[in-house]
Order: sequence, then C-alpha cells, then structure tokens
Amino acid sequence: MPRADSGPVLVTGATGTVGRAVVAALLTAGQEVRAGVRDPGAADLPPGTEAVRLDFDDPSTAGPAVAGVNRVFLMRPPAISDVRTSLGPLVDAARRASVQRVVVLSVMGVNPALPHWRMERMVRTAGLPMTALRPSYFSQNLISAFGADIRDRSQLRLASRNGRLSFVDTRDVAAVASAVLTDPDAHAARPLTLTGPEALTFGDVAALLTAELGRSVSYVPEGLLRRRRDLLAQGTDPAYVRVQLVIDVTTRLGLARKVTGEIARVLGRPATTLAEFVHDHHTVWTPTAR
Repeated sequence: MPRADSGPVLVTGATGTVGRAVVAALLTAGQEVRAGVRDPGAADLPPGTEAVRLDFDDPSTAGPAVAGVNRVFLMRPPAISDVRTSLGPLVDAARRASVQRVVVLSVMGVNPALPHWRMERMVRTAGLPMTALRPSYFSQNLISAFGADIRDRSQLRLASRNGRLSFVDTRDVAAVASAVLTDPDAHAARPLTLTGPEALTFGDVAALLTAELGRSVSYVPEGLLRRRRDLLAQGTDPAYVRVQLVIDVTTRLGLARKVTGEIARVLGRPATTLAEFVHDHHTVWTPTAR
C-alpha cells in the first residue's frame, strides 16, 4: 500500500476562500496538489497546481479526479444540501481507490440537522480514515458578507444582540488542513474544533475596525424580522438569509462562543486574532472615491 503522504492531494472547492488557501498551504509544504474544479481551463490556480474536472452534478467525473490520489480535502459547496447525491460518487470513488485520509470541512456545533453532519457520516460509513475540521465563524465573512456595509456605511447590522463569536481565520483552517494532509499519521483521526483565541461581540468587532480604519464603525443590532427584511430587500439569496438568521440565533444563545486551542496545538503557534486579521485586510474596507 502506498504511503499515506505520497502522491497528489485532491482539493475540492479549490477556487473558494478556504480551498484556495488549502492549495497554497499544501504547495508551500511541498505537496503535489490536484484541484478538482468544474472548468480546469478557466480556473485561476497557483503555478504547480494540477487542475482536473470535478463536477458534483456529473458523477462520471469523480473516478478520474480521484485516480492516483491518496488524500482528499472535501468541502461541501454552500448550494448543496443533498450530500449523498452530489458528494456520494466522489466518496465512493475514494473508497474504491483506497484513499488513506479524507479531511472534511465541517462546522463547529455540527448536528444531524446540518448537511455537514450528513457529509461526515457518509465518509465515516464508507470506511475512509477521516479528520473532520469543525471551524467556528470565519473572519473572512467580514469581507464577503459585511464588506460593503463596513466600507460604504461604516456599519455592522446584525441580529446577534450581544452574543459572542469565536472568529477563526480561514488561513489558519487551511494551515491545519495542510498539516493533517501532509502528515496524516501524526494527527489522530478525530474531529478538530478550530477557533480563534477569543470570543467577541459584534460591538467588539466594530471597535477593532474603528481603531484600525481610523473612522467610527458602529454595530447596529436589529431584530430577527427586521434583519430578514433587510437582507431580502438587498436581493440576498433566501437560502443564505436562513443561514445568517440561524447564525444570529446561535450567537444570541451563546452557542458560538466556544474557544479551543486546537490550532495552536497542531500548528505550534497561536491562532490568528481578529485584530491581526483586520490589520492584514484593512484596505478592503477603504471607501472608494466617488
């Protein structure tokens, strides 16, 4: 049987925020990387990355994508809820190929109501050695979900009240994924809950942004119904609206404040603080000239 750390690593979601960071971390670690993407010719990937076609709507692409691969980074595209139909062919192909480790991107607080739980169970049931990464709330959401409000209106509008979140930088998540995939035998195949070093309210976040950007950024708490109306009025996809409201309720109830030391344990360095993240990305919130 090939060594668990030999051959290329298949990375799904390689053009997304987390997947792209995983690709970069693996390349830095000297690993061969195979990126599974819908259109290899159009994928903007780092030099040295092998791009192969992997379409979760086309089961015939699963076998070729995993051929010769010993390790897989598996993440669920947000639009996919039926994980058995969409991701099952790849998991089955990985089982037939005797893949030695699958790193699954899950979520903190995973439970049977979430597709992440079904994805974890599917990989486990297939008999594949699995490490589930269960990150908390991504710091990068301050760019993707709230970037325009911060940049143009100097506001954060949420229905989280004064609940606390343990933000985590996706660069840290990717570094942990790379460490596990690079040396699978050194890491127990148990779930890793990945968080930043502290849990913060959105009032705290606004204060960090204010200090870094040199202008006042305020947190505006909203009710759940008002928040829903605002998001829908902005043309936000209803599925994402539901996700955001669930996060708001979870935060209100104190279920998102857990802090662990898993990142420091795996990487041998502290997890990135939100203040560090804000400093590294402050230019994305600079208002554009009108």
